[in-house]
Amino acid sequence: MFGYIRPCKPQMKICDYETYKAVYCGLCKELSRFGFISRFTLSYDFAFLALLHLSVNDGKTNISRQRCMAHMLKKSYCMEHCEELTYAAAMMCISIYHKLSDDKSDEKFAKKIAALGLCGAIKGAYRKAAAMYPETAEKISEYMKLQAEIESEKCTSIDRAAEPSGLITAAILSGIPSCDENTTRILERMGYLLGRYVYITDALDDAEEDYKNKNYNPFLLQENCENCNMDEIRRIASDSVNFTLGELANAYVLLDTKRMKPILDNIIYKGLPVTFNGVVSGEKIKKTIKKQEFERI
Repeated sequence: MFGYIRPCKPQMKICDYETYKAVYCGLCKELSRFGFISRFTLSYDFAFLALLHLSVNDGKTNISRQRCMAHMLKKSYCMEHCEELTYAAAMMCISIYHKLSDDKSDEKFAKKIAALGLCGAIKGAYRKAAAMYPETAEKISEYMKLQAEIESEKCTSIDRAAEPSGLITAAILSGIPSCDENTTRILERMGYLLGRYVYITDALDDAEEDYKNKNYNPFLLQENCENCNMDEIRRIASDSVNFTLGELANAYVLLDTKRMKPILDNIIYKGLPVTFNGVVSGEKIKKTIKKQEFERI
């Protein structure tokens, strides 16, 4: 996940916005249980995972005012330690570790060196997270290998290229603890579609840069797209994402949400389309914690 699963803030009620921030800040603090460096991997995507987990469980959670490492002089609402935050933090550590491991093979020397250093720094967090959820960690590892194989063979099929991302996110969502069989099936379907959305949006976001650097990107291998014809690439991506988001909405309405529904509605029905349309219009999506840090007011 790369930061593409985010809310549409202008369309949120103040109470929902404050709850979202509390979960986001709570996830940041939960990451410290896996090591201080892990907090620098904070992502909107895994805040969504925590919200989704909270929505299908009705266990007790607490929100309190706490100080933040980024704003030490001001207390912010923050969700306290709970299973939902722990699972999201663990999945984030596992996913980021694999992403950094993949970056180690990057042709750009600076990116490779940075990935080597960060991968070593977060390895302990990965081991702790993988020990907590070994089955899901094993699935993610298996699908990451599949992703590498598909990219190494320069696969021209966008659907096949997006498959591992869908399977990884399906494994993460269906691995949410304490769900009944029906809920798990719905979450698995939602995860697969979200993974497709993220992969396609990211590939579109990176198309011009990949063309310049001669990196693999399935859009650049499509008919009439060899010379980075962005108009055609945007058209193909839009058709695929619109279909994917429609299917995601069909799966989401089947989910029995016990809480957080207005926030999830905002993300799925408004946030995802707005984020994708921003990429289509040429807006580069921010992916680092310094740029991505959710506004605390």
